[in-house]
Amino acid sequence: MKKIFFIAILIISNFIYAECYELSQADCLYWSSFCEWNDDIGQCQEIGGGDNGGGDGTGDGPYQYATITESQGLRNGPDYRDGVVYYPIGAEAPYKSIVFTPGFGGNSSSMSSWAIFFASHGFIAMTVGPNDEINDSHYQRGQGLLDGILTIIEENTRPNSPVFGLVDENSFSLSGYSMGGGASHDAALIAQENGIDYIDSIISFNPTVLFEDCDLCPADTYEGEVYCICLVPELVDHSVPSLIFAGEVEVNELSAYAGMLGQDIYDNMPESTDKIMFEGANDGHGFAAYPYGEVQEYALNWMKYQVLGDTQACESLFDFPSLASEYLTNLTCSSAMLGDINEDALINVQDAILTVNLVLTASYNSLADINQDNTVNVQDVVQLINMILN
Repeated sequence: MKKIFFIAILIISNFIYAECYELSQADCLYWSSFCEWNDDIGQCQEIGGGDNGGGDGTGDGPYQYATITESQGLRNGPDYRDGVVYYPIGAEAPYKSIVFTPGFGGNSSSMSSWAIFFASHGFIAMTVGPNDEINDSHYQRGQGLLDGILTIIEENTRPNSPVFGLVDENSFSLSGYSMGGGASHDAALIAQENGIDYIDSIISFNPTVLFEDCDLCPADTYEGEVYCICLVPELVDHSVPSLIFAGEVEVNELSAYAGMLGQDIYDNMPESTDKIMFEGANDGHGFAAYPYGEVQEYALNWMKYQVLGDTQACESLFDFPSLASEYLTNLTCSSAMLGDINEDALINVQDAILTVNLVLTASYNSLADINQDNTVNVQDVVQLINMILN
């Protein structure tokens, strides 16, 4: 494990420019050619990157939001630090959730603007920081994302929680920036290996990955230490639908990560997995660090489709963004009918049986949600049977 940390630091040492979010307000003003201070989130950010969705404190969406911190009873997970839950006020429950983790050197608050954005659009959004902002590996950050999910599930059963009984425990998404974006794929692999099936989607913002596998990667040496780092299909072989943002020229900033950036993750992921690669024209590693413009638009439509089953949002994902130098996808929008649970183009008794099973297991399928109240229950079974009889 120490060897992996050493290699991570060795590679990251080539990343010599500072991220805007790492700067104090005074330093942010000093570097005003590149960065600007965001009063809404109390943080420095890249110019043009993430205006907090309109700058009115609501994150651009129709809902106000509030937060739950560890001082208010939120679980302190062992695999992350400083968790904060952002939740919508007045949205329709049960809420779907997304967990964010930051890039190298960043803490939980580094992802607050993205959490605010999604909370304002009706999702529970949690930010988690690594236990060690410098030395925690991609894999450990992936563990932190999954640990964040456990905290949200606990909030659903904690009587004093403002989201008590309001969480959909069968729908979670993973996200992060830079190392955190790569860690979301680590988390998907960990979940897959452990039979966890409630991960619906990934959004990785300018991700980097760092896999060491001497069976799949060529060996190299540094000061007598042998290491094997690469990216091959076997190392991102998961089935979680993934939206990947990348910068056209970010490899110039992260030359040590050549072959292990967002474009490479997309190329190596299975064709059987829904995926999109949105490459920002003439942009670098900070392209999608914060929500703004088409970056937030495509991120939201991705969640609307993959998590909420909104086929209209899916159709919008085929439009080539004006900010993109390259835009790739293997996506196909589902045209299944409401009530056609097994998607065989028929609505019959088999669909009714599948719906009853969903009710008994407290599971969710948007095609079974006949009355579209974001839950599958006896009312949906009754309406489905009426559809079959008629």
